[in-house]
Amino acid sequence: MKTSVKKVTILASYNSMASTIFGPMDILNQAGRLWNRVIKSPQKPYFDVAVASADGQPVKCLNNVFIKPHCSIEDIDNTDLIVIASTTYIDEILEKNPKVVSWIQRQYNKGAHVASVCTGAFLLAETGLLNGKSATLHWGFVKRFEKRYPQVKLQQDQMFIDQGRLYCSAGSNAGLDLSLYLVEKFCGRTAAIESAKTMVLDLGRNIQIPYACFLISRDHGDTLITKAQEWLEGHHTQSIDYDWLANKFRMSRRSLERRFKQATGATPLAYLQQLRVETAKRLLEEGTKTFSEITYQVGYEDISFFRKIFVRLTGLRPKEYQQRFAGYAG
Repeated sequence: MKTSVKKVTILASYNSMASTIFGPMDILNQAGRLWNRVIKSPQKPYFDVAVASADGQPVKCLNNVFIKPHCSIEDIDNTDLIVIASTTYIDEILEKNPKVVSWIQRQYNKGAHVASVCTGAFLLAETGLLNGKSATLHWGFVKRFEKRYPQVKLQQDQMFIDQGRLYCSAGSNAGLDLSLYLVEKFCGRTAAIESAKTMVLDLGRNIQIPYACFLISRDHGDTLITKAQEWLEGHHTQSIDYDWLANKFRMSRRSLERRFKQATGATPLAYLQQLRVETAKRLLEEGTKTFSEITYQVGYEDISFFRKIFVRLTGLRPKEYQQRFAGYAG
């Protein structure tokens, strides 16, 4: 697939994670170069990559390393692709750089593609371009994102998402997956395979749920449901009678389920399943028990039934999960 050299702008902001700047930069920059160098063929770069900050000044990354950009956004009249690095402190970024949102909008209206890595989705969502469209970002920022941008259809399980000329990816390493995908989109499958091989990366990762953990939220303001959560967390390996549980907290089962879902986003049953799967994940990571033993320990008797729940909530079979994460327990 023949292609002209595409101009890429990596947008770096205050407290961006450095890997969300240099990861996409390195993958896009080496496309057509590194593979050809290895096989001793003339290098034919596919992308011309520049790092830009809002004002052209050095950017302090999350690891306290300063990055000197090539230019400011105002120096760039046209670009084919913008990659927005992580932007965890979105309010501070918008306060210091009020023109960055309109610059992204303007470049998009000129025909540029716009991609976000990790929490870069916050800045992309600020443009309004994602309203009514699907997006993803790091699983740890889902609730904050949903609250701030209710018009965006968040698909939190996805590693990255393509919405035409708009793209989002999950955590920092998911930016590498998206970058390989962009190489394929702009330059063809062969170029993506060559890039993956030379960078020693896997093609085809498309879900992030194996990496996520169940984040318990108690800031919803319903003190009775908070107490119900705490009780479930302390007794989640036991057999649960939901009628008894509702009575314990002086409400009907219907009221318990309604208030619990309203406060936590999950029914008591779904909450219990998440707690049990989290315990099973930890035990699999320790690697000292079989899945059958773990099934009984977390409160199930039907191994096949719990295996289905585990696969649904993690995206992996128990053995696959253990092979990937055993030895990583803290």
